[in-house]
Amino acid sequence: MSKSLITDDLNRRLVAALQKEGRISHAELAERLGVSRPTVIDRIKRLEAEGIIAGYSANVTPEAVNKPCVAFVAVRFHSGGDEGAEDRFLQALEAEPDVLAAYSTAGADWLLLKVVAETPLDLHGRLRRIKTLGPQVTTRTTMVLKTYFEKIGPSPFTADAL
Repeated sequence: MSKSLITDDLNRRLVAALQKEGRISHAELAERLGVSRPTVIDRIKRLEAEGIIAGYSANVTPEAVNKPCVAFVAVRFHSGGDEGAEDRFLQALEAEPDVLAAYSTAGADWLLLKVVAETPLDLHGRLRRIKTLGPQVTTRTTMVLKTYFEKIGPSPFTADAL
């Protein structure tokens, strides 16, 4: 990633605006930022090409798709000496529609997963399924009671600049 692209004030303001409103038009962005529409289009293309803007998506709440039960699942995995087991396990997890994220962690746990389900009983089923995807998988689950906020990504501004 080119450091100059995200250290540029206009690019930071552009990224921040897109994080708040991903569907905003180029014309509206240009008006808000006080620049021309071609400038906005060129900047967005460069930010995408450099991987600063990784994509666009719709944020769907778990409740909206009848999956209000959210949990974070710490996974311990032992490959049993099978060198390809970790990659196969990760691919199987990625194919699971209710595993929303997988993070590599430091410490005793290998992964931290974000999982959604319809009910606690359905979550139990998903945990059982996760355990079957690898040779020696153990899990430790933390249920989410209430989500206060989630951010789309890190702010392009430093904390003291806000």
